Order: sequence, then structure tokens, then C-alpha cells
Amino acid sequence: MITHFAGLKLKTVSIQGVKQFYNGLLHFPVASESEVEIVFQPTPDFTLAFEEAYEPIAPAHIAFEVPYSQFESLIQKLAEQVPLLKWPDGEVVERFESGVNVYFKDGDGNLLEFIAHDDLKEGVLAPNGTYGVLYLREVGLPVEDPIAARLWMKRTLGLTIAKESEQFAFAIGGTAHAVVVSTKRKWIPISMYALAPPLEITYGVTDERFLDRVRSTLDRRMIVSDNEDGLHFRMYGYSIRMKITSFPKDIAARLNLPSAIEGKEVNSVISDRYLEDGLTALSRGGEVGWFEGHVGGAYLAAYYMQKELDLPQDVLQGLAANCLHLRSQHEDWFEPYPPEPAQPELMNQLIEGLLPNLTNLSTSGHGVTLAVLGLKALRDRPDLLMPSIVRGILKLMEDPAVEHKLARYYGIEDYTQLDLAEISLSEIPPYRDASDLACRALSELEHVLPDQHVEGKYYFFAGELEHGITHAHALIELERLGYAQLAKLGQSNHRLQMKLNRLKPQALLNQGVQVPEEASITDSAYWGKRYEDPHAIKVPYAALALLQYVPPEQRENMERDVCKLLSLMK
Repeated sequence: MITHFAGLKLKTVSIQGVKQFYNGLLHFPVASESEVEIVFQPTPDFTLAFEEAYEPIAPAHIAFEVPYSQFESLIQKLAEQVPLLKWPDGEVVERFESGVNVYFKDGDGNLLEFIAHDDLKEGVLAPNGTYGVLYLREVGLPVEDPIAARLWMKRTLGLTIAKESEQFAFAIGGTAHAVVVSTKRKWIPISMYALAPPLEITYGVTDERFLDRVRSTLDRRMIVSDNEDGLHFRMYGYSIRMKITSFPKDIAARLNLPSAIEGKEVNSVISDRYLEDGLTALSRGGEVGWFEGHVGGAYLAAYYMQKELDLPQDVLQGLAANCLHLRSQHEDWFEPYPPEPAQPELMNQLIEGLLPNLTNLSTSGHGVTLAVLGLKALRDRPDLLMPSIVRGILKLMEDPAVEHKLARYYGIEDYTQLDLAEISLSEIPPYRDASDLACRALSELEHVLPDQHVEGKYYFFAGELEHGITHAHALIELERLGYAQLAKLGQSNHRLQMKLNRLKPQALLNQGVQVPEEASITDSAYWGKRYEDPHAIKVPYAALALLQYVPPEQRENMERDVCKLLSLMK
């Protein structure tokens, strides 16, 4: 797990200038110095480095934690050395719910902060230097899409998300708080533009096992190096390094910080075995046909639902009970394959097998939805990239080319015969980003019709809306896994799917499923039931994942709309 900021490297236009400021005024010890770089040691566990660069520099925002009991005396000393920035009301000290802070700037324009929290337990970490620095608490990371960035950091780096809004959130690991903000938001207190600075963060982590987990989820193109200096990769334009340190694993608890540790192991109700069993059932079911891949897909959805989301115990128990119920009807699909050596090159075959499903809408996107669940699991467990498992998933992806229900959409006898060149998608513009895709997919649930017979034919009106949700989630996951171009390729299919899903009989337009105002995806009544349909697991997982990309003020209504679908599950 991530425990702290072990290092931060910034650019500067003057080595001598930063030396005069950080050593001469803040009294940070100099650990090393050359003509092009200087390294300070504010605490024994953190280094602050500056590399000289002949280029314009966007200022960074960083915050140092200092003892609350000493804050007033420390700030008096600081004010004698550097000008403190004022708020619009003329005050320099801000008092917030759990503490106090002040802001000031260095010679390069970097926005610095001393912050103290009254609930932080003192005596755990020793204060360092003239200003009693305990640790580097915050580093600002301005990005264009903060919702997507913080979700990526949560899933890939195991960080906890706190105080989130559309333009702001903390991504927390141990004492390290990455401030993930929109580039459209300005830094307080002086309304300074939040430009993306050229910086390199070094996270301290606990062990090699955690590094292996991060490696397995990173696209190889993101990795810069992987050696004794740690795992170095690029993230949303930033340079990130992770290295194993001896910083205390339980530091968050000892300091009385909010729970911000990645190390929450998979709940015993949903163990790591679910991933292995899900891949096996996905493959064995896929050998029978794409539709039979749903059971393995539900197992994988259950595994990732508990891994990526903070779920109540009754939801976890409901997930496990429903997985076992599905398994009892298809026990043979869970029979492990004979042991085989993993073959990493098989990943390329899976990507090639996915391509036809991204260029052609078939089976409501199941060739993408189920395959991406398998791809994601194999990225996490490359040791399971075995020929037997890959063979079944490839078969699962091939089957959607043969459509089983041609009259899938109302008013169209055979949608596979549609001339796509003549179909306008102008009412469904291209998606701007993951957040836009998530919001627009979920907004389709405002009007949900139950599945029913119309004019002698049975239409899955609600079922097709379910597929619009799971398909959207799969495309976002594909981009998160590093396959942005493939995800972009599949978005036209999803837009077409949304257009076709809107086809409904005029006589039924005044009908629609209604749910209580307090309806929730994690309602214990829902998870206390047993379902025959694997979508009862797959849809909640996809929907909860999509809701994380939605601005907070819209989530409640959109979650209620998802519950319209869930109320129809059988």
C-alpha cells in the first residue's frame, strides 16, 4: 500500500534562488547539490528536489503538515521570513472545520502551505527543523478530467477518495493527499490558475506485492522504468515513481487520519478465488456460446464490485449468495483447466479478437462487455494467461458475429441489415470523455419500460437499457486499461445502441417503472433475494462504477433511475 510522499521533484529557473528560499529561509537541510539539481531533506522520510530548466514553469501547490499545538508560534516565525498570502477579507490564517493553514510562495511562484489539524495525534512523528514539519501532506495535480483521474488513481493505485466534487477531490494513501483538481478551478486563496506543473512524485509503498499489483494494471506503454530505483510510470501527464520504504504501514491509524490505506484485503466473503473461478466459467461458458459467458461475467463483476467499492456487509453477502446460486446451476463451468504455463503473448490475441466487436454492434455489445471483464481479470492475473482460458474467451468474442435475435429493437425486423451510412446519430453527439459517456448512458434510464409483448413479438425494453449501461462501463474500463483508441472505436456502436434503444411504441410512452425516492443500489432488500439472471450482479456493478464519473449533485437521481432496472430483475 501507499504510505507517504517519499519524494517530490520540481523544476526551477534558479538553483541558487531555491537554495536561498528553502535552505536560507525555511532552513530545510541540503542533502545534495550540483550545477543542475539541488535536493532538500525536510524530514528523514521525504526529499524535495529542484531541477534547473531553461523553460517557462507552471507553479505547483504543495502543503506541509505541522503540529497544531505549535501552529501559532511557527507562523509568527514564518511571517518574519516570507510574506504570507492574504484572503479576500485580508486575513492570512484560515480556520476550517478540522484545523488551520497559511499560504505563501517561493521564488518560482509555487504555492506553498503550512497546514495543521486538531485531530492529528501528535508524538507519532517527530517535528523537523525550525518549522516543525511532520510530513508533506498535499501535492496538487490539476487535470482536465478530475473525475476520471481520481477514479483511475483509486482503482490502479489503491487510493481512497475524499471530499469529492465535480472539480475537486483528495486521493489519499497513508499521509499522502494528492489534490486532484480541474484545470478550470483556481487555487485559493489568491485565485491562481491551476496549471499542470512539471513534477515527479515518489510514493513510498510497503512491499513488492503491492508493486506487482500496480504493475499488472498498468499499460506497458505507461511504464518509464522498473528497476532498483522503483516503478516509474506516467499518469495523466505526471511522472510517478513508487519505491519500497520502511515508513510505518499503519501510519494513518496511528496519526488518527481518516482511513486512507489501500491495504484493505479482499473481504473474506468475496475472496481472490472469485477472480479465478470467474475466468474459468467465462471461458468454459464461452466455449458453449456467448450467452453462456454471463455466469462467469457475473462472478468477475462481483469480485471487482467488492474490490473497487466500499460496500455494506449485507451487499457482500448478497453478492456471494447470488454467485453461489448461479454456480449451482452450472457447476461444470467452474471445473479448473489442467495447469498450463502462462503465455503473455496471448494478450495480443485477445485484443485482436475484441476488434470485430468494436467495429460492429452485435448482441447489444456483449462481445465487448464480457470480453473486457475477462481482459481486466487477466491484466490483474497474468499468470492465468493460459491457452485454455484464452481459447474460451476468444470463442465467446467470435460468437456475437452470429446474431441470435435479429428483431432486437422495436420496429426493426433485422437490425443487422441496417445501412449505417444512412443512419444519423446527430441527436447523440460523440462523447467528450468518460464522464460524458457515463452521464449520458445513465440518463437513458429516466424512462424505463418493462420487457413485454408488442404486436405478437417480445421486446426486452428494460433489458436493452441494461446493456447500454454495461456496454458504456466496458468502454470506459477499456480506456482505463490503456486502450484509449480501441475504446474510442467502440463509442460509435454505443451511440447507435442508444438510438435504437429509444425506439418504443407510441402507445407505451406514458408508461414507465417507478421506484421510491429513497431507492438505492445497495438496498439490503435487493441483495437479500436470489436471482436467475446474471445481470442482477453485472448491472449494479457497471452502474456503481459509472456513477463515480457523474458529478456528485446528479448521482442521487441517476442512482434512483438505475433502481428502476433493478426492480425488474428476476
